[in-house]
Amino acid sequence: MHTVNTFSVHPLIRKARANKAGEAPIYLRITVNSQSVELSTKHYIYPSLWDNRMGLVSGKSAQAKAINKDIKNLELKCRNLFNELLTSEQDVSAKTIKNLLSGSRISSPMLLSLFDKMVENIKALVGKDYTESTYKNYLASQRQIHKFVKTLTDAQDIALKELNYQFITYYELYLKTKGGCTQNGCIKHMQKLRKVITIALHHEYLEKDPFIRYSIKKKKVKVLPLNKQELEQIEGKDFNNERLNTIKDLFLFTCYTGLAFGDAALLSKNHIRKGVDGKFWIFISRKKTGNPCRIPLLPLAEQIIDKYKGNQKVLSTGRLLPIPSNQKFNAYLKEIADICGITKRLTVHIGRHTFATTVALLNGVPLEVVKEILGHDNITTTQMYAKVTDEVISSSLVQLREIDHTQNKN
Repeated sequence: MHTVNTFSVHPLIRKARANKAGEAPIYLRITVNSQSVELSTKHYIYPSLWDNRMGLVSGKSAQAKAINKDIKNLELKCRNLFNELLTSEQDVSAKTIKNLLSGSRISSPMLLSLFDKMVENIKALVGKDYTESTYKNYLASQRQIHKFVKTLTDAQDIALKELNYQFITYYELYLKTKGGCTQNGCIKHMQKLRKVITIALHHEYLEKDPFIRYSIKKKKVKVLPLNKQELEQIEGKDFNNERLNTIKDLFLFTCYTGLAFGDAALLSKNHIRKGVDGKFWIFISRKKTGNPCRIPLLPLAEQIIDKYKGNQKVLSTGRLLPIPSNQKFNAYLKEIADICGITKRLTVHIGRHTFATTVALLNGVPLEVVKEILGHDNITTTQMYAKVTDEVISSSLVQLREIDHTQNKN
């Protein structure tokens, strides 16, 4: 709840806004916690008749008395409204008092309504600024925040002005318990709420950021790429199932290109062109960041594209590969892992890590080159993908061992 410390109301005139007759308008400056607004009294007076120290019209004329009476009444109303808002335990601001005095009782914007509007806007921008996958993530957060608010109140929504630090921490607790979220899953939903709060602050629906003292740390998750043996195991496995054989090919494609799921799903003929070496490359801008990627097509990746040229889904969509939804892709990869006896958690994103570590780094591709292929902004991100495994260390020291062996022999 917003704590009010200071309040004042002060009458003044604005000479710069004088009318053609030379009369200046009289305003009330309302200040709450150093934030001020001005309210017109609808009165005008010659500047020479204004007592700036007293904040009143000087003299004993009927006009002076009438104007001064109105000013005093408005000042009294300001103070009464200030006390009324405090007593009702509502957030109070100079702007609120002005709106109430001027008769424009603006209803407080509501959290869920604003959240729903944000999701609608993202839906409208799918294919432009957002992917279908991102929109689905926002829908999931929308469901979570609606369920949470329902646990707090019987009302259909909650006013933004009622949000505070306690609300934020309760929502985190809800996500980790009833919401069934992991620490990192919780963070993603909190980020969506944070975005709504930012929108509210920008539109001045809120005076204070309820996230101001809040923080949550991302839990480090160790993502293990496939090693050379595991990758070869999947490559050499022939499944008695067309669906799994297709998923195997699509996963291997990500392992040999480093493409993320969303980028691989959008791949078309327009993205394949000859590079500086006269061979085919993939030229694509990452859907997530817009960063360009230039990826030489390795033989196996090129073979997979050729294999699916006549696929019905490929022909109907104009894409190069018949990639299913992310959810189905990962579910089928779990089957493949079980059949192949691979204990690592196999997901489509593991293909990107496998490319960085096992396919690229293990074969001597410099980290700077891996960064460009993956389309990362900085090499720190690439280092999280390209793991320096025992195999990488061993491969890197082969030449050193040979030099040492030659020196000892001499």
